[in-house]
Amino acid sequence: MVASGWLAETARHDAQVINQAGSLRMQTWRLKAQAPTADTQQWQALLNAMDHTWQQLDEAVALEYNARVARQLTALHLEWVSALRPDMRTPEQAANVNAARITAHVNGLDALTGNLQNLAEARIARLRALQGILLLLTLPLIGWGAYQLHFHVRRPLRRLLSVIEALRAGELQARTGYWRNDEIGLLAATIDDMAGQLDVFCRHLNDQVEERGHRLQQSHLALSLLYDNARYLATTPPEAINLQQALSPFEALMAPAELALISPDTALDDPPHTHLFPLLEETEDPLMLMARLPGGAPLPDWKCRICETLADQLGAALALRAQGRQKRRLALMDERAVIARELHDSLAQSLSYLNIQAMRLTRALPKEVDSTASVILGELRDGIDHAYRQLRELLVTFRLRLTEDGIKAAVNATVAEFTERGHLEIDTHLTIADNRLSPDQELHLVQILREALANVVQHAAAQRVSISLLEHDGHITLAVEDDGVGLPEQVNRSHHYGTIIMAERARSLGTTLELTRRETGGTRVALEFTVEGAGHDAVRAGPGHSDRG
Repeated sequence: MVASGWLAETARHDAQVINQAGSLRMQTWRLKAQAPTADTQQWQALLNAMDHTWQQLDEAVALEYNARVARQLTALHLEWVSALRPDMRTPEQAANVNAARITAHVNGLDALTGNLQNLAEARIARLRALQGILLLLTLPLIGWGAYQLHFHVRRPLRRLLSVIEALRAGELQARTGYWRNDEIGLLAATIDDMAGQLDVFCRHLNDQVEERGHRLQQSHLALSLLYDNARYLATTPPEAINLQQALSPFEALMAPAELALISPDTALDDPPHTHLFPLLEETEDPLMLMARLPGGAPLPDWKCRICETLADQLGAALALRAQGRQKRRLALMDERAVIARELHDSLAQSLSYLNIQAMRLTRALPKEVDSTASVILGELRDGIDHAYRQLRELLVTFRLRLTEDGIKAAVNATVAEFTERGHLEIDTHLTIADNRLSPDQELHLVQILREALANVVQHAAAQRVSISLLEHDGHITLAVEDDGVGLPEQVNRSHHYGTIIMAERARSLGTTLELTRRETGGTRVALEFTVEGAGHDAVRAGPGHSDRG
């Protein structure tokens, strides 16, 4: 087969050389034919192509052919280089070359081509003879191979197939008993090993079935808990939702992992391998569901998926809570605006009318009238002025609208207003979350803050004011301090309507208002009260803490 391949490659090379010799004949006649019409550039391209073909033919003949063909080719090439090409350097010179010289050169190329063709045909004949001999030598090999195939392939394969059928029928004790050191022997040994391992595989398969059954039970339990949690969040009023109560049923399923609701600031201090799942809630104080295993081990994927779903449910519940709070805030503002319009249209006009009538009565009384009537008339006008001032305070109170962004935005807006109005330098310190207070509580706090700042602007002659609204463990503290003249030693509070209203609002929050003189000068207005059942209930939930009944 190697000899046949070599001869076939040689035949292919012969065809290439013959083609190149024929190309030289064609290019020689082309030079003669295009000499009268070709320009210098085209002529030079033809000569270069002719030289390139001669070079390729020289290299091919030198590699593959005998000395006789090489000498013949060398003579023809020498004739071209030394005789014809110098006389055909330009088209004009080529047109004057005798045609007999070109014909003789072409005849030489024809003779070379004929010799090359004869050599090719001789090689093909040798190839055929070699192939015939190889075919005759192959027949005994085929017979010997058929014998070996029958005794060492077909018969062992039949035995292997019978063992395989027995194994398929469940006869795990079947064996081939074939131990030759060949491929079929290896296959037989493999089948025997496979039969021995089938029993082990069956036991392992049973173990996997039990494990899959356990996973299905976990999945069923997880779906049941998620469904119960979704029903709890959907059927419970948003304000009554307890996030700790929503987390507690998942403690046994997630054990020994610890679950907790934490703020993003706390999440920055958590160790590695702590999984955090943000709650999809639009608020300035977002929460994250934290899950981690003791020792910082990674959390399994199925537990991560449960945490993601649980975080989505809690986030949706908190979003509904925030929407409800916003609706109540807007409803409260609208209701107070309606009350303010009613007061202005009815009671304010009546008091204005009474004030005008009192002024007319004063002018109508003679100067010699009894002093008792003058005193009564003065008291009447003072009472009307007092009622009118109280009504004006009520109108300002009812017309106040809280910002939709929460308590902190409302406090900042109030600070900006009084900074511009009183030319004060006001420092604020706010640590309260926007969702910690009800709309009524937010309104009372903002009104107390406004009244305190109004007193600073009107009476304190202060330059700096400090405001702090803090939250700690459910306690809310509001403090307003200024560096003004401070409270007088004896304060008659019966006519301090702003102070009275602040005290009444403090009592509405379940606390008392504190008005004190600062040791460094100025006044301190403070109150503290407790809130329950508001906010996120952001407490850590670990194993062993359950609140849901």
